[in-house]
Amino acid sequence: MPTTASNTPETPPTRPSHLRQVNARGLLQLLRTHSPCSKADLVRLSGLSAPTVSAAIAHLESMDLVESLGEGESSGGRPPELIRFNAQHGYVAGVDIGGTRLRMMLADLNGKAVAQWSTQFTEKQKAPKAVCTIIHEGLREMCRQAETTVRKILHLTAGAPGITDVDHGVVRSAPNLVGWDDVPLRAMLERETGIGTIAENDTNLAAVGEHWQGSARDIDNFVFIAMGTGVGAGIFLHGRLYHGAEWSAGEIGYLGVTGTLRESPQMRQTGQLERIIGGPGIEEQWSRRLKRDRRQSDRALSKLCASQIFDLAQEGDPLAIHVLTDTAQILADAIGTISLLFNPRLIVLGGGVGAHECLCRATEKFVAKNEFAHPRLRSSSLGTQAQLFGAISLSLAAVNGTLIS
Repeated sequence: MPTTASNTPETPPTRPSHLRQVNARGLLQLLRTHSPCSKADLVRLSGLSAPTVSAAIAHLESMDLVESLGEGESSGGRPPELIRFNAQHGYVAGVDIGGTRLRMMLADLNGKAVAQWSTQFTEKQKAPKAVCTIIHEGLREMCRQAETTVRKILHLTAGAPGITDVDHGVVRSAPNLVGWDDVPLRAMLERETGIGTIAENDTNLAAVGEHWQGSARDIDNFVFIAMGTGVGAGIFLHGRLYHGAEWSAGEIGYLGVTGTLRESPQMRQTGQLERIIGGPGIEEQWSRRLKRDRRQSDRALSKLCASQIFDLAQEGDPLAIHVLTDTAQILADAIGTISLLFNPRLIVLGGGVGAHECLCRATEKFVAKNEFAHPRLRSSSLGTQAQLFGAISLSLAAVNGTLIS
């Protein structure tokens, strides 16, 4: 009698080549965590047989992913051969595109920075195509510093100061950069450099950087608020960035400010909160107050930037204290709104203005008056490097799954 075929599909047997890749990936991860170590250590850590480990390590060595360090110390028998992950197998790069300056970092596959480069923009250099050309120039210069080649850069992440569609790599709007509307930044950089690229919002990158190496390390629910020329937020929920349905989550610069006329957000214009407590807004408030003060003729005082005004407040200057207090009150109101919506454990204040300790302390006093929804406040520990560390982190994550094919 003929047998009836089963309706349940059989699970195909695992191919030997696939199993070798699985073993190699697992051992490489162990090696990156426990370097330097011996093959015997990897046998113990992985539970795999010694021949399997030896074969996988030989395969990784052939791919230049593992390097030998020679003999280690003996514990009584034959000295073990020590090996480690070859972090110079390739590199990743991060870019922070600002309103007036472009900054870049090159890191090895352990995330260690090996070179940095920055340049001021002229007005002509702010156009998207010109920026991409400058980035390529920066990559070459960093490779010269690190004595490597652009061919060894495996991935690039670039941050732009505006709403960015990460899936399509398009900067939808960057009001502080002229001509940056619907810019296909990812495609432009990949065409210019030949390197796989992620395009992301710069404040989101700073949040990633603070979570990886900074003030929010090991905290999975926090908000990073950047205050410089612009004002924005990177929202981290359950250990991941939150972008929103249309990539505009965290664009707090468009929040309204109590006591001012209501206005509708316009994507290609700066928002109300940003205009008032961004760096230029703080400087404008200082200028207005100074004109009403007896020191209005002091030209040096009239040219102070926002962080210098806060320095004066820290020294006890009454006029500067007024500016600091007003800024802190408005910022605290924005933080109160954010806290009611997301209930974060921590707010990290960063950027050239936001990271000022004096602003953090003043704002914290206002936030503490809330009966609930008052998260802890910290200043950024990475400063202006936060975006670059975030970019390196995302590029490392993109590369990790592709090292073994």
